[in-house]
Amino acid sequence: MKNKLFILCITICIGYGIICPDLLAKSAANGLYLWYHSVLPTLLPFGILSGIILRTGMYDAILERISPFLKGIYPLRPPLFYPLIAGYLFGFPLGSKLCADLYDLGKISKNEAVRVSCISNNFGPAFVVNYVLAALPEGVMPDWMFLAICYGTPLLLGWFMLWRAPENPPEKNSEKMPASRSEITLKIIDDGIMNGFTTMIKLAGYIMLFSIAADFAGHLPLPGTALSGCVIGLLEITNGIYTVSGTEWPAEIKYLSAMAMVSFGGISGICQTASMLAKLQSSIRTYVIFKLLNAMLATLFTAALVCYLNHQ
Repeated sequence: MKNKLFILCITICIGYGIICPDLLAKSAANGLYLWYHSVLPTLLPFGILSGIILRTGMYDAILERISPFLKGIYPLRPPLFYPLIAGYLFGFPLGSKLCADLYDLGKISKNEAVRVSCISNNFGPAFVVNYVLAALPEGVMPDWMFLAICYGTPLLLGWFMLWRAPENPPEKNSEKMPASRSEITLKIIDDGIMNGFTTMIKLAGYIMLFSIAADFAGHLPLPGTALSGCVIGLLEITNGIYTVSGTEWPAEIKYLSAMAMVSFGGISGICQTASMLAKLQSSIRTYVIFKLLNAMLATLFTAALVCYLNHQ
């Protein structure tokens, strides 16, 4: 069934390109423009530096020392705090990429990588403020409240997930250390650069493909721009936010829709995460379920807050 659906989607895309080559080229260019101007300069430096940091283990001793304090706040083992913090600061999908790298180095288990990926894979604050909130009408709620729900909900949901799950550290460390220190330094830098660019190329492909899919969905004969916005937002958040912001919906509904899109991340986000976690050879089902629950819970929090503010 999955293969048939995949073949159908590819056939539709090919047919779309043959019938409307100008629209296909324009949507592909828009996706690559978004990648080049927003994703590449933001994530590539941090992707390279994070790869170097993980392979040198320069923060391991620090995390070990402060882990008793951190663990009193959040139930994680020391190596997992770095991908959690980096994912929140630098944005999607760096959290899942770092978890996959830590698993590859033998520092965390497969289950730990999947769980922390669920929590840390969020859009960066710069994207939420400069794109999402900038596209929404003002006066519904303060920006800090929107950000608090956006980033607090996965932490809360993740706390319950981690609280119920027992710790399962890896059985052994699979990292192989080269012979001399100079070789370690050069190899780590080279690996960090290549790893960072490989990740960015993968993201470029996914962003371009889903930009084409979103453009195709926007040209479907759907009844009204509202339904079109929901379909596009389900596929890819950037085009979804843009479409919803142009509808005649009430401002409160636009905020609820934006929160649902940001919290879920879109099918494009799921595919990108699956690509980052490919080396785990694990099902993406846990991640999808977490993101669905996160979107529902965050939207409920936003609705409750909007109702409260409107009655003040």
